[in-house]
Amino acid sequence: MQEKNIWVGYDPKEKIAYDVCKHSIESRSNLKVNRLYTKDIPEYNRDWGEPQSTDFTFTRFWVPYLNDFKGYSVYCDSDFLFLKNPISLLNAYNLSKYAVMVVKHPPYIPKGELKMEGIPQHRMYRKNWASLIVFNNSHSACKQLTPDYLNNHRPGHEFHTLNWCKDSEIGAITINWNTLSGYYYLDEEDIGAIHYTDGGPWHSDHTDCEYAGLWRLEHEKTS
Repeated sequence: MQEKNIWVGYDPKEKIAYDVCKHSIESRSNLKVNRLYTKDIPEYNRDWGEPQSTDFTFTRFWVPYLNDFKGYSVYCDSDFLFLKNPISLLNAYNLSKYAVMVVKHPPYIPKGELKMEGIPQHRMYRKNWASLIVFNNSHSACKQLTPDYLNNHRPGHEFHTLNWCKDSEIGAITINWNTLSGYYYLDEEDIGAIHYTDGGPWHSDHTDCEYAGLWRLEHEKTS
């Protein structure tokens, strides 16, 4: 059986979000969260002056390499809150058919020019597709993601638009696993994971965002 694991992007500025996301995963599954942080990747050396809203802007694409191009891995940003066991996400699809699987969000315009504590919004093609990725680490497309390629390929936004895959190699996950707070409303029992994409209750300017109460309940459990 192929190994399955999960990685969460880490940024010291967003540690509280990471801690809650980690708790929401580990309390609902037997998965141990792997921290994805530039300082934990000795080979990471990408510095082309590109806009990076978090430390994990580019580290997410290192996941296949960090798994020796073996097995299957889930990656998510730290501003996620899981309400269901992510193992059910991994078991719901024929992962071997694709290089990656993502929620293929329809095109949308962010509600503001800024997000979480004044960080500029980027209006990009396939926005938020790469915020949750299931990697088939051994797929030939993922095997392109070597340290040399990851450090030096430009422009960096092509990583996020998944241009390193053929369209036929990108599978679709149902939208309930990347429920964008403030953009989609689903009943709580239908949600797999909430994504506080514009900012969450831990930010002073998003204390009353959609699904804020669910995040606070989880935060209380981490104390």
